Parts: sequence; C-alpha cells; structure tokens
Amino acid sequence: MIESASKVDATRFDDALLFQAVMDNMADSIYFKDRNCRLVKVSQKMVLSLGLKSPDELIGKTDIELFGEDFGSKTRIEDLRVMETGEPIIGLVEFRSENNGDGIWTSTTKLPLRDAEGNIYGLLGITREINDLKRVENDLQFLATHDVLTSLPNRFLLFDRLDQAIYRAQRSGSLIAVLFVDLDDFKTINDTFGHAAGDLILVQIANQLQKNVRDQDTVARIGGDEFIVVMESIENENEAIQIAQRIVQDINKGINLYPIKPQLTVSIGISLFPEHGITSSKLMGCADDAMYRAKTVKNTYEIFEPENNNPFTN
Repeated sequence: MIESASKVDATRFDDALLFQAVMDNMADSIYFKDRNCRLVKVSQKMVLSLGLKSPDELIGKTDIELFGEDFGSKTRIEDLRVMETGEPIIGLVEFRSENNGDGIWTSTTKLPLRDAEGNIYGLLGITREINDLKRVENDLQFLATHDVLTSLPNRFLLFDRLDQAIYRAQRSGSLIAVLFVDLDDFKTINDTFGHAAGDLILVQIANQLQKNVRDQDTVARIGGDEFIVVMESIENENEAIQIAQRIVQDINKGINLYPIKPQLTVSIGISLFPEHGITSSKLMGCADDAMYRAKTVKNTYEIFEPENNNPFTN
C-alpha cells in the first residue's frame, strides 16, 4: 500500500548525495570553475571523456593546462566574459583537437554562479559531445551540394563557386573559362546496356574529367549527361582550348565496362569571362549555346560567338 505524502520520510534525501548522484549519472560533462577559471568540481563523465581515472587529476587545472594554449586561451576568454558580465553562453559549438590527431565536436553551455548577495564567484559548465550530430550535419550538407551519383559538385554548389570565381577575377583582372561538356548520344548507351551500366559510365566519365583538368578547376555534374568545368585564373582562351581538346581526345580512357567497351564522344561549349559575360547565368548560357553548335558536328568543341545573338544568352 502506498503511503500518503504526509508520511514520506525525506530525511535520507541528503542534498549533497542527490547532487553527487546527478553529477555522476549525467551523460554530459559537468564542471564548476572559480573566478580564476580553475576546475573545482567535475562529473565522472568528464573524467572518463578525458581518459582519466579520478576527478583529482582535474581539480585545480585550467583549460590551458588540459587542452593546450590555443583552445585553452579561447575558452578562458569565454569563461571570463560569463563571470564578468553575468551573461550565459548557451549551446556554444566548439572543435577540439586530440593528441592522437582526432577531433571532438562539443556543444557547451556556461552559466554564472552567484552567492546570496548576487556576486558572481564562478561558473557552471555543461558540455555534450556532438560528433555524431556533426557527422550527420556534414553528410546532409554534402548531399545538398553534391551530385549523389558522382559526388561532384551539383548545380547549387557550381553556381556558388562560379560566383566566387567571378568576384576574385573582377578584383585580380584574371580570366575564367566555363566548359559545358555534354556526352553525345548517351541515350543509346542506356538503351543498349541498361541504366546501371549508364550510371557506371557517368561515374567513370566524372573521374576522367577530373584527371584532365587542373587541381584548382571545378568539375560539376548538373544533370543527366551534362558536366561543367570552371577554369579560374587563366591567361588566355588557349588554356581552355587545350583542356577541351584533351577531354575530347581522352574521354574514353576512363571507361571500363568489361567485357564491353563502348566508344563515347563529347561536345563542348566554351565561354569566357569577361568577354562573353560577367555573371554566372550569362556565362553558363553562352557555354550552353556553344555546346549546341558543337553538337551539330559532335566530338569537338566550340567557343561562344556573340554574333549568334541567341536570346537565351543575352
């Protein structure tokens, strides 16, 4: 039979014991610091997360002693700000490098501790490891900005990089080339060998394109069998032409569909900044127009010609 509330014996519920039970069983690291940013009390979770055996190994230590000058000095500034202003820090995301080369992402809340008169004498910190959460966040970010099949930048990331390249080119006076690369008659590949084989070829084409361009160039897939190459900081159009010629000549070198080895060709359109446009959309439109002119011949490249007066590139 359950006793009434008036008969409950609360004398055994010592505040210090209850506090220690909370400290020792929390999944987060909990710690208290004095006004000199020295640890005065820590939870068992914090001891274990740092690979130590006893809280005594942490008491009296500062973050500089525990984590080094770079990270420790930054946290000291944050701690002092909390204790001097009385303003808490909620959910501060930080990255800390480990001695073994790994790193830990954490989310930390820091609260000022006040005595009966309202004077701040220290702070309470609560830190949660968020490596898994950060990994999911990075994965989602990658999926949002990259093509799922080839892992190349997608249209969204391409335009962002092209915008940034234009900004830098405007400041430095350098040139940019945009190459619109389209596989010829790729539908025949899918119809003949199946979409699984077609997907494999697209991945191999993506790898081959990356081999044929410079390290600083961007290769993106914007859909279907269409790829874009952005060449930043070139001196003249001949550099873009050389890359286009190399792509046309070598496009089949990366294809391995054993025992079948289909022969593919590509059509490439080239536009140049600032000659053909000073915005991402204009450069893409001009390269697209030049690519369609190359399609009339196939297995070649064309440089945009403004006299075509294509309404989609104006």
